[in-house]
Amino acid sequence: MANTQEATKRPNASAITEHIAKKGYDSPHLATSAQVQHNLEHQHLWTSIIGDTPANHHENQSLYSPATPPHRVYTHPDEQLYMLENGIREDDLKPERMFVVPTTQGQPWSLRHMAAVFDRLPEFKQKAEEHDRSVDATSMQPGAESLDPEKAEKLAQYYDKKEKTRVTKEWGTQRCLLAMVDKGMGGDGTVAYYVVHEGEVKPRQN
Repeated sequence: MANTQEATKRPNASAITEHIAKKGYDSPHLATSAQVQHNLEHQHLWTSIIGDTPANHHENQSLYSPATPPHRVYTHPDEQLYMLENGIREDDLKPERMFVVPTTQGQPWSLRHMAAVFDRLPEFKQKAEEHDRSVDATSMQPGAESLDPEKAEKLAQYYDKKEKTRVTKEWGTQRCLLAMVDKGMGGDGTVAYYVVHEGEVKPRQN
């Protein structure tokens, strides 16, 4: 009898299962959010993730705002050209937040639902800025002491222009990252990421 019980003993829970259980998430939607967060942290090495769970899970998806992805997810072609012309490298720039929408493969989406996500982005950006002000600001900055005065001036001009383009949308409109989890029959839980823009996108030139 003991041998039979030993043979049918359940395997240990996976790391993601333990993560979801630890969070106490009791709905498929929240479990998906936890899985995406775990994937960002442990597979893609994103840090400083701020999670938010809207009251209406059907109408609005949870959003995460990772502060420090190892590399920029997207750079507008005109912004990229400006950086090249002024000798600014990606490594010179402070980390840039990217907002992530957890979803599953086959989950129905409509323009209304996507528009609702973009409508909420300013709210999340404000929360992220408040969070960043509450932590050590120097941890979010590249080593300014190692920059020569000319590079420092170019970076100052870059950030000034980038702030203006938020209004003019010269360097693109709002964007977020759609995180799609494969949970279908036979799905292995792989997470694929897609950059989603609000409105038209200027094509890149080779």
